[in-house]
Amino acid sequence: MKKEILVVAIVVIGIIILNIITSKKTNSVMDEVTAHLALVREGIEVLSEEQMQENMEKIKETWDKEKNTLSLYVEHDELEKVEMYMTNVNTNIEIKEYNRAIEALDTCTFIIEHIKDKYKLEITNIF
Repeated sequence: MKKEILVVAIVVIGIIILNIITSKKTNSVMDEVTAHLALVREGIEVLSEEQMQENMEKIKETWDKEKNTLSLYVEHDELEKVEMYMTNVNTNIEIKEYNRAIEALDTCTFIIEHIKDKYKLEITNIF
């Protein structure tokens, strides 16, 4: 009986540790992307195409580098939504549809915040 309790305790502790590690990774990547999205928004508001393009490139670099790692534990549909809206922002900036770019940017930021909340270690997320 003691062996079973020990095994269960080790498994639970392992799950909690992995959850903490993945949560920190998710938060750091999503915070970086969100920060660059905010800078893109600033660029749109002041009509600085250089700032918009520079930050979109940084977002793409970060996303391409971290997407495979995130896909190990974040639902693929959610990652695809983020990528789709980031592409939508970039496309709208290229064709100078700044109002649509802001809408896509806000939606992308909302989805990113949702992902961060969903993968936090909280009681509501466990049950």
